[in-house]
Amino acid sequence: MLAVRSSLPEIAAGPAVFAGEDACLTVALLIGLRGVRAQRPLLIVDGANAFDPFLIADLARKSGVAPRALLDQIRISRVFTCHQLEALLRGRLLEAVRRFHAGAVYFSGILDPLLDEEVPAGEAGRIFRLIPPVLRALAASRILTLCACPPPVSRPGRERLFPALCGAARWVFEVTRGADHPDHIRITCRRPAEATWTWEPQIGLIAPRRWW
Repeated sequence: MLAVRSSLPEIAAGPAVFAGEDACLTVALLIGLRGVRAQRPLLIVDGANAFDPFLIADLARKSGVAPRALLDQIRISRVFTCHQLEALLRGRLLEAVRRFHAGAVYFSGILDPLLDEEVPAGEAGRIFRLIPPVLRALAASRILTLCACPPPVSRPGRERLFPALCGAARWVFEVTRGADHPDHIRITCRRPAEATWTWEPQIGLIAPRRWW
């Protein structure tokens, strides 16, 4: 186990999944912003409807950066239905990566559109099977690829989706609040090797605004 207060690893290769509590959205977003470079923005696919520009602006101010400069390095696509997610996975996302020369792609609530109870389980499974090849393609292109999965991560009939997503990832992290210090965030690596970090956030955490 790594000592607490050490830095999180550089996730340069392979997709990474962050799950656990809603704080996983903030942790994955911050790591995604690590991948931002000049003329190489962060693309966000927001299935959790959780993107918070005010948090980004606050983070920029605390880092001594003009909020507009950081916000200009973000491109976002909000996904409200499983078929919007499917359209992205079938080509629009990779096209956007090439068009914007993206340095990182962050899927916020990648499973959320597939957990909608109005979506038949078979349809959810069919669309899910498009996800691993896209993650592999992004990783092969050295694009920092992050997936945040806030609760819930499963619904009846879709129990296999989250384990399959983790199985397609090189890195899997669990994010929870500290038992003794609820303001502290505990980040535990489950894959490829066990390790734990503690984060004392100086910015607000984000929570998904559920639409189902």
